[in-house]
Amino acid sequence: MQEGMGKQGRIDWSMNAEWRFFRGDIEGADQPQFEDSAWEVVHLPHTVRVESAMCSGGVNYQGVAWYRRHFNIEPESIGNKLFIEFEGAKHTAEVWVNGVHMVSHYGGYLPFSIDITDVVVADEDNVMAVRLDNSDAIDIPPGKPQSELDFCYFGGLYRNVWLHQMERLYITDAVHADQVAGGGLFVTYPEVTKEHACIHIQTHVQNDYDHPKEVSLKAILIDHAGLEIAASWSNAQFIAGCAASVYLQALDVQEPKLWHPDHPYLYTLLCEVWGEGRRLDRVQIKIGIRAISFTAEGFAINGEHLVLNGANRHQEYVYVGEALPDTMHRRDAIKLKEAGFNFIRTGHYPQSNAFMNACDELGLMCVVPIPGWQWFRDNQTFKDRSYQNVREMIRRDRNHPCVIFWEPILNETYYNEEYAKNTYLITHEEYPGDSCYAACDSHSQGAQYYDIAYGHVDTVIQENKPLFIREYGDNYREQYGPQKTQNRCSRGNNSFYHGGERAMLRSALERLSYIDQYYGSSRLSGFALWTGIDHNRGYIDNMAATGVFDVYRIPKYAYYMYSSQRDPNTFISGINNEPVLFIASEWNDCRVEQIVVFSNCDSVSLYLNGELLGTNKPDTAYAHVPHPPFIFRGVKYIPGELRAEGSIGGRAVATHTIRTAEEATQLSLVADYCGLHLVADGADLVMIHAYVLDQNGMLATKDERAIAFQVKGAGRIVGDQDLRVGANPIAAEAGAIGVLIQSTTEAGDIIVTASAEGLASASARITSIADSKKHVRGPVQQAPAVKPVYEADRVQRYVSANRKDFNLAYRKPVTASSQQKNAPASSATDGKLNSKWKPSEMSMPQWITIDLEDHYDLTGCKVDWESDHVQYVYRVDVSNDGSEWMEMLQRAGTGQDVRPDTFLAGAIRYVRITILHVTSGTAGIYSIAAYGTKAGEGR
Repeated sequence: MQEGMGKQGRIDWSMNAEWRFFRGDIEGADQPQFEDSAWEVVHLPHTVRVESAMCSGGVNYQGVAWYRRHFNIEPESIGNKLFIEFEGAKHTAEVWVNGVHMVSHYGGYLPFSIDITDVVVADEDNVMAVRLDNSDAIDIPPGKPQSELDFCYFGGLYRNVWLHQMERLYITDAVHADQVAGGGLFVTYPEVTKEHACIHIQTHVQNDYDHPKEVSLKAILIDHAGLEIAASWSNAQFIAGCAASVYLQALDVQEPKLWHPDHPYLYTLLCEVWGEGRRLDRVQIKIGIRAISFTAEGFAINGEHLVLNGANRHQEYVYVGEALPDTMHRRDAIKLKEAGFNFIRTGHYPQSNAFMNACDELGLMCVVPIPGWQWFRDNQTFKDRSYQNVREMIRRDRNHPCVIFWEPILNETYYNEEYAKNTYLITHEEYPGDSCYAACDSHSQGAQYYDIAYGHVDTVIQENKPLFIREYGDNYREQYGPQKTQNRCSRGNNSFYHGGERAMLRSALERLSYIDQYYGSSRLSGFALWTGIDHNRGYIDNMAATGVFDVYRIPKYAYYMYSSQRDPNTFISGINNEPVLFIASEWNDCRVEQIVVFSNCDSVSLYLNGELLGTNKPDTAYAHVPHPPFIFRGVKYIPGELRAEGSIGGRAVATHTIRTAEEATQLSLVADYCGLHLVADGADLVMIHAYVLDQNGMLATKDERAIAFQVKGAGRIVGDQDLRVGANPIAAEAGAIGVLIQSTTEAGDIIVTASAEGLASASARITSIADSKKHVRGPVQQAPAVKPVYEADRVQRYVSANRKDFNLAYRKPVTASSQQKNAPASSATDGKLNSKWKPSEMSMPQWITIDLEDHYDLTGCKVDWESDHVQYVYRVDVSNDGSEWMEMLQRAGTGQDVRPDTFLAGAIRYVRITILHVTSGTAGIYSIAAYGTKAGEGR
């Protein structure tokens, strides 16, 4: 190349806009001349398919999808280095540029880059084709088939794609460089005190010229005010042609502002490459100066002991799977911080750059695990990919102050000692020094090598080893039906789990009892709730209702319990720092015996219809949590207004008022901004919460009527009018639900209107702002006149029982051979798991028949049996007229059965379950669900 070319320096261009998309496999789509004008036009992040809110049990699309991006390269860019970076693509990716195969990438949770410098041309239509496949792949971690997995393999180009342009002397990307403990920037802090900090900076510089270049580096530290507080020049040195060199620099900072979850101060670090009398490259990152340590006495940051009170998070959002734009990741981080957590386990894989950046800025400490869940393949392909995941995870996230330890093992997996030892050694090889900690289950093979033991309060571990609880607050057996515990709960009664006021309060108090024990233990460094937010999963036909938020990010009572553990005197920018005060009641139940108030105030006064019932201090039964609840006992129910007033230092600082709900009269819409604007980039999202209210503005929690939404202006409803998705219209749950709004590429007002039968409608105006990102140019892509119809969407598949509108048997009439007075046959279709049908006769067979009241093409059914320990032999028959019956199957089952019974039967109105034999006691069924579609209509 000519020496004068390629002098623009580093530019980062977004490639998120205007991709062509096709769901399914198609011949020849890798070639630039392929005709793709009939394909959809989409913007990234993009999910391979919009799914229903409750898509557990294998409903989500798995298979091949194609993306094609037409783009132009400016003439002045030729001669520079050009890389395309994929932040995440699920989970097998084949990439071609102008017909040249660039990479086969295996794994969907970590970034990869391709060097396109020599395969693109200026001012012509360059074409990048990407073939993705999110099908089960047993040798690509996590590897476990989705039908056995506790989360979902959503697909697509679900994170950002970038074009990075730089001169041929440049700072490398740490993942792409593939250097042990090297590549890019590696920033460490060998000395940290309140008076002084030493910052070590290791920089990997590549010379892609064919002759030596003399280069020096400058490192600059900038504070919040934009002031330079430290700088360092390296000695000049020659880098041979087509070679790389590593530069080591140090910065001394006097009286540093230390990073801490209560005051997460970030500096800006500029690293510049200088040569030939000018700046050739510059990389800018945010860093936080802090010192961390784990010991048998717990965790310390900057020399101060701190309890890690955390939660697990899956990167899923309703309808769009894992394709969250950066704003939605940040909103999740804000919500989890406001929930009182100071720690996140990104279970069970590395999560987006946007989420990690938000954790840095908001003070959410993290452990990052490699992809894995109850699956190990003792072959070299699987192990090598897992080892590489460890390396790439650390290289990507090592400069984040929020990351305080690593989880380089496969979650809940029986791997061998050799694998465990290797992943431990790789972790410390990639991050040398005494600030690197790796965690492993205490009972797993190879646990003796690890720095931190995962276990519980009573776990026996090696002496002087730190102990951490990676998951608590969830009894996995609850997914099979009612259990003694009730950690899992829903806001309302529209799901498999118990819901409503009593269930949410019980869940909150059970979890409070856990953390009270944990705060009182001198052995624990910390603990992480399973989970912060509800999520779908593959191996069972109901959602994991384990979160303090549901999938729409509407809080449950446990949210307020955890939030009340926050220090009311701590202020963090971007967070609601107001004192917490919440009455955990709907004040609609005459059976009430006590009122629980969650608060971080010193005292709480409770008033009923204006009369003071009492002023309480925190309840002494919870001796260890920072802020116990306030419990008012002996409160007699009288309809009306219940008001709590919280005081700190004798001064009233918060109030919360609830009233006995009257008949619903109106709707209300609230945009869940979390202080962030909606960006007009065609992919950004914002959730609008719809509330059913009475005339006093109180939530009508018993209301489940359908709400329909309309949008005018520069936005659209995700999943709008798609019966497969069921996003609009949608039934309220406990008087509230969400509608997800996506921006267009035009900035402007968006008017969202909600209506429901018998209620006054509501409207909300939201405004999208112009997209400020630099975008790679390309030919304008016109959407096809007719959207493609995908064969995969026609396939009839079992749909989750979580939403009752998908269960054809919900509230349908039933008859039975016999029934007990307190366990009638109608209980089998009422959707409640605290009721059941039990025959009054002991003799067998006993039967129950459901009238679907119309004819359906059935794909299966699901019986939730009463006992986990009793075997029920049963037969399923179907009929179109109630007299002529066809046997579909005969099998034995228990209350632990996860999967539905599948079969195909056309134009069916009646379903009959006949119990032929019971191994112990009497027969009993909690619920029966039937699945399918209206006869002849398909899906």
